[in-house]
Amino acid sequence: MRRALPSWSVLVGVGVSIGAAGAPAGCTRDAAPALCPDVVAGELVVSELRGEQTGSDSQGQWIELYNASGTELDLLGLRVLWRRLDGSDSDTVLVRRSLLVAPDGYVVLGAGLDADRPSYVDYGVAGDLPGAIMPSAAVDLIACDVLIDRLTYSGLTRTGTYSLGPTPPTADGNDVSTAWCNNETVDGTGLAAPGTPGAANPPCPTL
Repeated sequence: MRRALPSWSVLVGVGVSIGAAGAPAGCTRDAAPALCPDVVAGELVVSELRGEQTGSDSQGQWIELYNASGTELDLLGLRVLWRRLDGSDSDTVLVRRSLLVAPDGYVVLGAGLDADRPSYVDYGVAGDLPGAIMPSAAVDLIACDVLIDRLTYSGLTRTGTYSLGPTPPTADGNDVSTAWCNNETVDGTGLAAPGTPGAANPPCPTL
């Protein structure tokens, strides 16, 4: 979804306890970088979301973004803001280092420490995400106080990922609820877990 935001400031907590994804409580993050990514509305698209799973989970939680700009992007300074649909809570993830995404490429931000991230995660968000990804929320991609994309979802699946079917993903296309579906495809990460991090999603079933 593409729209401009009024200028506002998103405060990022320092010294937040880390959730189940992996680091000890009390870990702190560096101060927010002064730079923000050179990206405009519609050039970065939310394409897949993996929340808390039922039973054991070898893959963890993550969000996948697609670079629709046609040029390489550096996401340093990008903010990913989750807000509960009732407005009762929010979580903000901040990209604190250079994170390059090739044109028509995918990038995965996942739970856990950045230094210890698995091969299918491009940036570890531990410290900014204190617990599970919200099961029903609006998630905003924000650069330089401009809304780049927004996904609103309800009842995040616990047996796979919430997946955008049309390829290539677009910021307008991911506003259409029927373009999304539960993806239980076993990916190529070697963990035999559902989802396709860093790769095109399978088409959604035809209704």
